[in-house]
Amino acid sequence: MIKAVVYLDGKLFYENELENISKYIKKKENIIWLDLETPNEAEIDFLIDGFDFHTISIEDAILPNDHPKIDFFDNYIFLTLYSINFIENIDLIELNIFLGKNYLITFHDEKINSLNKTFNTINKTINGEISNGNIFKRGSDSILHKILNSLIDEYYPAIEKIENKIAILEDKLVEEKEEKIMEDILEQKRNILILRKLLYLERQILNKIIKEKNKCIKEINKTYFRDIYDHFVNMQETVEILREIIPSLIETYHSMTSKKLNRLIHRLTILATIAIPMTIITSFYGMNVEIPEFKWGIWGYLFVLFLLVVSSAAIYIILKIKKWF
Repeated sequence: MIKAVVYLDGKLFYENELENISKYIKKKENIIWLDLETPNEAEIDFLIDGFDFHTISIEDAILPNDHPKIDFFDNYIFLTLYSINFIENIDLIELNIFLGKNYLITFHDEKINSLNKTFNTINKTINGEISNGNIFKRGSDSILHKILNSLIDEYYPAIEKIENKIAILEDKLVEEKEEKIMEDILEQKRNILILRKLLYLERQILNKIIKEKNKCIKEINKTYFRDIYDHFVNMQETVEILREIIPSLIETYHSMTSKKLNRLIHRLTILATIAIPMTIITSFYGMNVEIPEFKWGIWGYLFVLFLLVVSSAAIYIILKIKKWF
């Protein structure tokens, strides 16, 4: 699906015809944002034929990548970033971006909330609902800044969710509720590692955007990217703190399970100790020899039963006095 926003002569409007989009892009005074969501063959051909993109950039956009990246070329910048979808665990949605001097192209296979939010801002600007929402005035790099800023808005709730889940796990450990707790700890460990790697790599990308001289990003707009960079630093620090909590949770869990195991062994030991005299007595009277008590009839049976009860009770009292339980 293709969607394009054109900024022409101070006006914003949508254009979905590839032929018209190509004409608008050729005029350097226009600013175009072209969004390709799950593009078909014709739209991919337009991307290949309509722009002087390197084949590596095209391949990186079409084929899935496993990490964020940025490549600088003479007339454009190619970026791979990730949107976060966090329900129970973090899922990453790849977003590829081509940034030229007067255009920005977003290429992705799934819906991305941050892009939808940016389009909503544009819609309100076109409809006159807001007067300061025209991000096209400062150039195509301003659109990139807006998208990056919206991506950050997805990261903060994800970090907050992990913080809340860790707090719940800590409460469970205090209350010694063992259900699925190790599995939950490992899930949060995975989420933190994904976020940590993502934030580190995307922070490096922002650092390159700020420091590298390129005609696609104006010096005056780099201040806005520095602000995003600061947000990434803050998020990284928070994630590092969360990462350091995980080993202590695992250690506490092992301590809790060890404590429970010790309790169980202690109880079994007490039961076994109480049962020792019963075992000895029953073994003695189970010998295949003539025992006088067996000639007493019912009284012999009651005598043996009395011995069992008294001996076990005696052991129980001794253990109680010694405060074994």
